[in-house]
Amino acid sequence: ATSRTARAARPSAAGSTPTPPRIGIGQAFRLSFRPLDLRGDVAAFPRIATRTKALWVPVALTLAATVLVAVVGTNGTDLVSVLTNFVYQYFVFTPAIGGVFIAGFLAPRASWLLGIVVGLVAALCFSIVVMNFSAQIPPISTTPEQAASTAFVVSPLMGALFASAAAWYRRFLALSSPNRARQAANAKRSNGKSRTANARR
Repeated sequence: ATSRTARAARPSAAGSTPTPPRIGIGQAFRLSFRPLDLRGDVAAFPRIATRTKALWVPVALTLAATVLVAVVGTNGTDLVSVLTNFVYQYFVFTPAIGGVFIAGFLAPRASWLLGIVVGLVAALCFSIVVMNFSAQIPPISTTPEQAASTAFVVSPLMGALFASAAAWYRRFLALSSPNRARQAANAKRSNGKSRTANARR
């Protein structure tokens, strides 16, 4: 009986590891939250900003949307103008939730800090648009100066919130999907085997 139990406990194939168990939706919801590590996030920010896509991709999209608004405008009825209005609403207009959501979803950590930075970039771009290209966008209910000052307050705050929510959502998807966990485990084993094979050559 002991030998039979030992055989059952051994992996079915050499080098294989047990498949991560699937957890419930409620448990995945709770485990997806992370405590704020202010010092660690600030220390990791330069590495994240330079070695991942979490910052430069949303910043590039925000800048591209701003140029598109300045050149094409959002008031037309053609397809290009409609698309320009779409990217303007999500990447430039306050609060610019598109860019910060991408930043948070791509961030390995410090999502809130990336959201603040992307929010500041979006506020700057919005200020440029309302100050210099107001004829290219729908009318605003305040003066350009008031709209710009509001953007520099609202966009970073909402950026931190939406980026954190995006990072939580990414962790939730990873925890609640057994296929994702299995693929990550398989990828880790494959990388380990390839490194071992290279070391033996």
